[in-house]
Amino acid sequence: MRQLLTLILIGLAVQGMAQDNLQNYTPSILFGKGEWEVKSFQNVYTQTASFGSDLTNKIDNNGRRDTYSSSINQFLYGINGNINIGLDVWVKNVTVNDPRFETLTTRSRTEITGIGPKIKIAPFKKLNRLSIQSTLLFPLAEDSEGADQGDNIETSFLFLEYDRSAMLLNQLFYDLPLNSKWQLFFQQAFWTHFTRDSFAENTVWQTQTSLFVSYFATSRWTLYGLTEYFPTHYNAADQEFSASESFFINSGIGTKYQIIPNKLEIEALYSNFWLGSEGSGAGQTFNIGLRFIRQ
Repeated sequence: MRQLLTLILIGLAVQGMAQDNLQNYTPSILFGKGEWEVKSFQNVYTQTASFGSDLTNKIDNNGRRDTYSSSINQFLYGINGNINIGLDVWVKNVTVNDPRFETLTTRSRTEITGIGPKIKIAPFKKLNRLSIQSTLLFPLAEDSEGADQGDNIETSFLFLEYDRSAMLLNQLFYDLPLNSKWQLFFQQAFWTHFTRDSFAENTVWQTQTSLFVSYFATSRWTLYGLTEYFPTHYNAADQEFSASESFFINSGIGTKYQIIPNKLEIEALYSNFWLGSEGSGAGQTFNIGLRFIRQ
């Protein structure tokens, strides 16, 4: 389920102070009337091991490599400084390479797993660096878990995500400038998966707590570090809610650079999964993104 990380890795390097600089447009800040943004973020998560019972011990997957790629494409438009609206399109791929299978060592599948609207608001006038965003996504893919494709060896049991009728993502953003060079960013996200033909018979909830620390090396270049805790509150054996039934902790470093000042920005990020519950993936991510803003 590492592709679920993609959204938090999109443009979360919190940056700068000046209103006319892209560094000011963190996820906490809303666009003014008529302003808009287009973002495209490419995330690749890959693993060859899983965590054991002691949380940090990694168990090799006997040569098997699972790779999940996500392309998150977003548009956000400013109605005014308190309300923004937009649209997301998520495309995901899973590729499994298992040398133990002689006839078909590599299998792959790509689907549009989510498309839908979003709204972002700034609920408190005195806290202009605090905002709330809600995104509702509907899948175009059928059988996202690959469970009903047993007669197709190339795509059977290639898991993209929970097979769901819809997914609601609610996020609270807040950033805190420390001085002209340093800034903190905090996100609390709530993922609600409304499952359909899934192994999870009931709605699945996940929460995501993320902390970013950014350093503004120049007005165009930013470095940042991140750490996040991502638990799933569902017991698949009993098919019921269970607080923090599984989890992982992920940390990484990234950078952003303005190719065209105040208009076009590129981002690169690496992260590593260094702690997790038994059976969760002990992998790493490689990410690159572009963001264009029309002010």
